[in-house]
Amino acid sequence: MRAADRRPAWLDAAVVLTAGLALYALGQTGSVRGLHPFGLGSDTAPAWWHLLPLALSAAALVLKRRQPLAVLAVVALCLGGDLLIGGSVAMVIVLWDALFAGYLHGSPGARRITTIAVVVVIVAAVVGSAAATSEPRTPAVLALTLVALVVTPMWWGSNVRQGSELADAAEDRARLERERSAALLRLADAERHDAVRAERSAVARDLHDVVASHLSAIALTSGAALAGEHDPERDRAALRLVRAESLASLDDMRAMIRVLRSDGEPGGASEDLTAASRAANLGPVLEQARLAGLPLRVEDPGGLLDGADLALPVAVDHAVYRIVRESLTNVLKHGGGTTRLRLVPGDALEVEVSDEGDHGSEGGAKEPAPEAGTGTGLISMRERAEALGGTFAAGPDGTGWRVRAHLPLPGATS
Repeated sequence: MRAADRRPAWLDAAVVLTAGLALYALGQTGSVRGLHPFGLGSDTAPAWWHLLPLALSAAALVLKRRQPLAVLAVVALCLGGDLLIGGSVAMVIVLWDALFAGYLHGSPGARRITTIAVVVVIVAAVVGSAAATSEPRTPAVLALTLVALVVTPMWWGSNVRQGSELADAAEDRARLERERSAALLRLADAERHDAVRAERSAVARDLHDVVASHLSAIALTSGAALAGEHDPERDRAALRLVRAESLASLDDMRAMIRVLRSDGEPGGASEDLTAASRAANLGPVLEQARLAGLPLRVEDPGGLLDGADLALPVAVDHAVYRIVRESLTNVLKHGGGTTRLRLVPGDALEVEVSDEGDHGSEGGAKEPAPEAGTGTGLISMRERAEALGGTFAAGPDGTGWRVRAHLPLPGATS
């Protein structure tokens, strides 16, 4: 049985009433007329009078779930009236049902009041019995009988209520566990989606760095060669650079594919990829920019472009190469004025590429046209700098366009 049982209460009342009528038909009335020595019971009341308290108490049982304490009070009054005319077994059954319902559906306050009332009635009955007779067995038997008849349904109702509460608590725990599992699955799914997005972003960044810069360099170098008059030496130099960029693009593409296919073991393809793009390998990039007609001034007090003894961390070295190359490519595509490259090591490596504009023209500095590109290069440079714990800034500075990256150097001194 469960406290949440929704069986109609009127059905229980009908069953109790039917059982009481059956007991009445079997002559189970006046069963406690032996109480008349204590002033209770009547030998002259008609038997059918027992049907009145039975019907009234059975009708009250319809409300036993909503008003258990009031129903118990009505049943107690009906039981008292039934005892005055001799008592019946049917009213004992009604009392059992009322007590059971009171402890199953009643509030803590209602159960407390019922317990106090039952204890008072039992004590009063036993004391009265002891005062009315000198036989010590009579009050003892009466006490055991009353405890058995009254306490049993109370104990049963309490046990069923406790079991029902435990079952409800178990259901709540199971529901919470299901909700927790569902939340964990949603979280894991969200993390997988985030990982996929991050991986796609990284692949897009590397693809841009590996392919776009090389193709841009090829397009700019070949365009510069075609724009001028025929010059065999310059044209052959442009072809050599185009071939070198094509081969470098293929090498970088193969290295990136190895990275995507590898499991990231030490000494694997990822190290091959980063080793190919170092600051010391920027010489051909600078030569290519100058061949494309870009006035370029280089400030490298640390000699990083000449392979100085300062050992940069691999990630920093790779980031310097990518940031410088991407910045010069952007200058060639969008600017074209005098450009300055600064590489200043210290506690942090300062990388600066500034397009100072065409100072010989009336219009002054010419800013890049952002609409001509997708912005992927700027995003890629910013991600590389911030991934190393550094900072990145890019934008107009009043005289042109400036890119500045601040890359920490662990263990370095200025």
